Amino acid sequence: MNFLAPVLVTALSAPLLKERVTRGQWAAVVLGFVGVLVVVHPGGEMFTPAILFPLGSALGFCFYQLLTRQLASIDSPTTSNFYAGLCNTVVMTALVPFFWSTPRWDHALLMLALGGFGMSAHLLLTQAFRFAAPALLAPFSYCQIVFAGLLGLLFFSHVPDSTSLLGIAIICLSGLGAAWMQRRR
Repeated sequence: MNFLAPVLVTALSAPLLKERVTRGQWAAVVLGFVGVLVVVHPGGEMFTPAILFPLGSALGFCFYQLLTRQLASIDSPTTSNFYAGLCNTVVMTALVPFFWSTPRWDHALLMLALGGFGMSAHLLLTQAFRFAAPALLAPFSYCQIVFAGLLGLLFFSHVPDSTSLLGIAIICLSGLGAAWMQRRR
């Protein structure tokens, strides 16, 4: 459901950040959203009260991106990531007593790798928001579904069906379109 975040970011960046959102940026976001819908092909069984959790996640990620853009002019990416990590650590530490089990060594190494990759990804995201508007970056958020498909193929031998491949192509076109429009300017 985080595929709603780019639409929310684009919609809210104009009123909250006073940034200009062009028709081309809207077209790229909507095209990427259509591509995600082609891949996911949601059905009626999705619409239960539990759908509010991923919707809340998308809204939270949207505000995280907008806040990151707002702070990019006054904070370094390292400072922003430190405080975001500190807040998340405090919140998640409160949950540890209820769910903790000591990891095996191989799991501990994977957890460290996950932390390192996550930190690097957030540093890159924060750096991107220093130089580009959220509405421009929003279509690239859809690339996560492309990489999820590639990782599924690589690690689980899951071959996407033709409908999913069509959706992935649409998502890639939306990102390329956004980049092309920015370069034209």
